[in-house]
Amino acid sequence: MKSALAFGVLAVKGSPVSRAAIACAVLFAMLSPVQAGTIVYTPTNPTFGGNPLNGSYLFNNAQVQNQHQPSTPSAGTGAGAALTPGQIFAQQLTSQLYSSLANKITTAIFGENAAQNGTFSFEGTTITFQRVGSNINVSINDGQTITNVTVPAGP
Repeated sequence: MKSALAFGVLAVKGSPVSRAAIACAVLFAMLSPVQAGTIVYTPTNPTFGGNPLNGSYLFNNAQVQNQHQPSTPSAGTGAGAALTPGQIFAQQLTSQLYSSLANKITTAIFGENAAQNGTFSFEGTTITFQRVGSNINVSINDGQTITNVTVPAGP
């Protein structure tokens, strides 16, 4: 069997397909109803309702692409270094001492027998307070910066 394709007409020996038949087929295809479904968006990220199985895949891809990795501090320095039990105890003791000092200063300013003004100094930091009307002006000088705070004196 010989076949030839010429000018959009397919002819097979013994049964020619006419241009009119092809034109009718194309016209029928263009006039037939179009079947379409609703387009539904499905998020990929499980945080926004996507498939929960995508979570680890997306997280691993984000980690690979992350160019802002934290720098690793050298041993014994920085916030990432492991502290010895003695260093941890010293930090906690210092924190407790500062807390106790803050309570004493607060009691001196706002307590039952509060003074009208006063000054506290420790380790290069000076705290000065003065009552002005119904407010208390507090000035904190750490040797580098001065912070001024005005608070109500209370009832």
